Amino acid sequence: MKTTKIKERIRQELLEIRETIETTQSYLKKLEEPSSQPYQDALIMAISLCLHSFYTGVERIFQFIARFIDYVEPTGESWHQKLLEQMTLTVPDVRSQVISLSTQTSLDEFRRFRHVVRSVYAYKLEIEPVLELANKATILSQTLEREVNLFLESLP
Repeated sequence: MKTTKIKERIRQELLEIRETIETTQSYLKKLEEPSSQPYQDALIMAISLCLHSFYTGVERIFQFIARFIDYVEPTGESWHQKLLEQMTLTVPDVRSQVISLSTQTSLDEFRRFRHVVRSVYAYKLEIEPVLELANKATILSQTLEREVNLFLESLP
């Protein structure tokens, strides 16, 4: 696949991630409104799904890089974690590092949370961890976008 197509696909995914974060922020604002009290559980579930979508979009970018640039996709039970680690590495003569170690650490929280969202009934999600991650998501997404764009600029 041509580099221009790769960049195009990754940039499109970054736009989707940005939209997901904006939606998350709008749900957080609604949660602060007194009139939303009866819908608090529904908003928490919606925010959780947005955070799930955020990490899924991130992982989609990383899978794309692994498949079409590295030509190596991790396998096995912990492939999600290995993929995240792979993106912190420079691949000599192939590509530069995609994300920093600190971004990897932050994203790993979202990876683990996505697993929780997939594994429990939505009404059992705890409010505080959801809100904590939702409040971290905006800054993390901006950092991620900056790092991925730097990576894209390094491609030929």
